[in-house]
Amino acid sequence: MMALVFVFQAVTFTIHKCSKSKEERPPAEIKTEEAHATLFAFNPNTITIDSLQLLGLTQKQALTIIHYREKGGRFRKKEDFSKMYTVSPEKYLELEPYIVIPVAGKRPEPKAKIVERPEVKQEEKPAEKPEQPKKESEWKAPKEKVFVDLNEADSAALISVKGIGPYFCKAILSYRKALGSFANIDQLLEIRGMDQEKFDRIKDQVFVHPGGIKKFSIAEADENFLRRHPYIGAYNARGIALFIQSQGKEKCTLKSLCENNILSAQDTLRLHPYME
Repeated sequence: MMALVFVFQAVTFTIHKCSKSKEERPPAEIKTEEAHATLFAFNPNTITIDSLQLLGLTQKQALTIIHYREKGGRFRKKEDFSKMYTVSPEKYLELEPYIVIPVAGKRPEPKAKIVERPEVKQEEKPAEKPEQPKKESEWKAPKEKVFVDLNEADSAALISVKGIGPYFCKAILSYRKALGSFANIDQLLEIRGMDQEKFDRIKDQVFVHPGGIKKFSIAEADENFLRRHPYIGAYNARGIALFIQSQGKEKCTLKSLCENNILSAQDTLRLHPYME
């Protein structure tokens, strides 16, 4: 009888211990795959849909931001980007250090100087001077505002833009040749001598049609073309050539070149609109 009681207690103790260990076992970790994102400085008021996806946003999220801008929405400070319902708080915290919203400085207008004119007595009225011929700058008609496509314009069309003279006309044509084409009007700020004040004077008179952007394959492009490109240069062109030799053309993408530190994140972003 004592032996049966001992066996019963041993079995009961073993069952209780097994059930307890199952309850205390932590649930299996759920692995989630996060979309790989390439982080870089960006302006939410000008960034393209492709570049938003490069930051890790889905196409639907990127389209929502683009549609918000098309309806007149503007991001005036970093916190405005977090108010987009498509951007989660976690994603905003990840992107917040890379958001750059330039603030255009406003020059104070000079105060008008009031000069009191002395009263002239009737008898002391000065004799009227003969009318002087007007200077050329006074009778020459001012330039009228135009709307010019930067990729289609020739020198005559560029000169017609108010604020573009012979120097910048030549500089714009030269930079367009080096790029292959302009992808957006903000690239004018990359031209030597073009500051924010000059750009603000002409930005409403020029545009870039998406169909005019000349695209190319970075894996198939001639090395001399890559050497002359403002966003690549001779050093990076050599790095691209070595990468193709070791990895093959099919693996030569902007993403892989950025991940292998051949191209910087900024240059990757700037080259993205040109890729086939």
